[in-house]
Amino acid sequence: MNTPTLPHQKTLRFAIETEAALSTLENALAIIRRTGITLDGMRIAPAEQGMDVWMRLAAQEDDALTLCRMRLHNVVGILAIREFARPAAMAMPAAA
Repeated sequence: MNTPTLPHQKTLRFAIETEAALSTLENALAIIRRTGITLDGMRIAPAEQGMDVWMRLAAQEDDALTLCRMRLHNVVGILAIREFARPAAMAMPAAA
């Protein structure tokens, strides 16, 4: 499917607690859907403090991405959120 590239793109990386990982991820995806943001990619991997989540997001307006991040901060179970201005490569870290 050929989709147009939206002008504002960001990658969010955050950890979610393992106790309620599925419901926390469902809440995060609902926020993205209700904000009207396009989810271009998502990767989930086990981490030291639960699950590590990478989401590549795109929107027509930068304000929508900012609002999404602010709403994600209020979700119980989402730990620190890191934001990258451009879609970062979502490569998994090498096992030590």
